[in-house]
Amino acid sequence: MEMKYKRAMKFVVLLLTSLLIGAASVAAYTEMFMHGNNITIGTAGVQFVAGSNTTTLGGIDAINTQGTEVIFDTIPNIAPGELKTYSEAVNISNGAGSVKTISVSFYSLTGDWSLNFDYISLTVIAANGTALGNTINITSSGTNVTSTGNIRMNNGEEWALKWVIKAKTGATNGQSITIVYKIKVE
Repeated sequence: MEMKYKRAMKFVVLLLTSLLIGAASVAAYTEMFMHGNNITIGTAGVQFVAGSNTTTLGGIDAINTQGTEVIFDTIPNIAPGELKTYSEAVNISNGAGSVKTISVSFYSLTGDWSLNFDYISLTVIAANGTALGNTINITSSGTNVTSTGNIRMNNGEEWALKWVIKAKTGATNGQSITIVYKIKVE
């Protein structure tokens, strides 16, 4: 009987210890909340603005209302072997009130590229005509340059994006590609 009593006491002590640990653990947890009320969208400080070629390449609605996206969906056909240069495909304007750093980079390319095009290049051009950063150059053969690198843009400046597209002499009528660039603003 004494053995059963000792076992029962050990069990009671173990049970009480478990309850004490459980109660202490429960007391250690608390909850905290962080609320983000009235998060409002403002205007973009750096925006796309129409350049001299924007309407030709994308129509009058090429740039969205916020100035953060441009879609060129009316690009004129390019003949085999032709080189097309758009000196102001679209412009970028800094109205943020402070210096910003921009970087343009190649994002994606789809379609029958290598059989129909030699290269597509994109250059950032300052108001004084100077090329800024690296020229992005996507080629069907050879080494590609995929980013302009970081370029400091002063408040109030407007720069052009110069776009050059070169079709191969043996390009096939009706073939097309889609290219996407990303502009990062910091």
